[in-house]
Amino acid sequence: MSAQPPLAESILAGRTIDGPMSARVSIDGREYINFLGSGYLALSNIPEVRAAVLQVLAAGAPFARAISSIAESIDPVFDAVERAAAVACGTEASVYFASGYLIGAVGLARLDQSCDVLLLDESAHYNLKDAAKLTGLPAFEFAHCDPESLRDVLRQRVHARQRPWVVTDGVFATTGRVPPLADYAGALASCNGRLFIDESHGFGVVGTRGRGAAEYCGVEHLAATGATLSKAFCAQGAIVGCSAATARRLRLIPPVRGANAGSPLSAAAATASLKFVADHPQLRVNLRVMTDYLRGRLRSAGFDVIDSPAPIVAFQLPTRSDMLALQRRLFDRRIHVQYSTYIGAGAKGMMRCAVFADHSQEDIDTLIDALG
Repeated sequence: MSAQPPLAESILAGRTIDGPMSARVSIDGREYINFLGSGYLALSNIPEVRAAVLQVLAAGAPFARAISSIAESIDPVFDAVERAAAVACGTEASVYFASGYLIGAVGLARLDQSCDVLLLDESAHYNLKDAAKLTGLPAFEFAHCDPESLRDVLRQRVHARQRPWVVTDGVFATTGRVPPLADYAGALASCNGRLFIDESHGFGVVGTRGRGAAEYCGVEHLAATGATLSKAFCAQGAIVGCSAATARRLRLIPPVRGANAGSPLSAAAATASLKFVADHPQLRVNLRVMTDYLRGRLRSAGFDVIDSPAPIVAFQLPTRSDMLALQRRLFDRRIHVQYSTYIGAGAKGMMRCAVFADHSQEDIDTLIDALG
């Protein structure tokens, strides 16, 4: 497993941040061009989304919904987000729950008796590794985004008549890398294996219809997926797209049944955001154009960046100190870029640039000029 770099004091420590994460952010009352965080479709200030939240609030909705799904009652606000999410996922139904960290716990619960062993990317998100332990199934790791390593683990760890599931992020949060899912599918074909994909950083922004890496790589028929609504859709909570029968079963498992259902206000924001993006597909196209523009400008400036359809562009300098100094220099010019020590950043960390739908070419040119 790749070592994580030591934590550095955040450049934002003790500072006040106002407003949503988008192309502009206010830090200590001053406006910065922002390349930090997520919220890629920049929906927080869309009037239709804000109006939907205010309408639910004015109707007297509680700030949190505590009724357990075991009651089998229908809350119209949560029912609406599940119907909108099912449309976005292209599935018969979906299940909404309060936190993206539960994606693994809820998603892997759907495996039932169809899985005998789990194979995890070594850089899979923490929630997937924690959830794999909760299943009680044998679990093994393979090298990051490496189909040959997966084949080796299949040969060495998976016995005849066992059915494996590969567990991976669809877009890795720090680097923006999309795993070679089609190669994984080929490796799994001989043992009738399947994929479980955390699509959090791809849902809404990757794939022709925004369904994530499974759609982009052409493996939706082999994949079960889950996604948070905070990365692209400006809302708290997460969803798993599934059949109606699976949805009924998932609503009775401990992570769903035993947890607060979530915030009706966030559910209303998610519903409005999902519908807005469905009605404005050009938003996703424009985001991809801006992402490709940043990637191209960085390459022209001599930086090594990977190909990816995701709105995350990362690069490294020779040393950790170099990157911290660069972050400080950019910050002094009121440009905020993240020095990341998160999963997949490697031993020395990485500079991570998030692209938002409201970024302009001028914003990106300003960043490139400041990089010198």
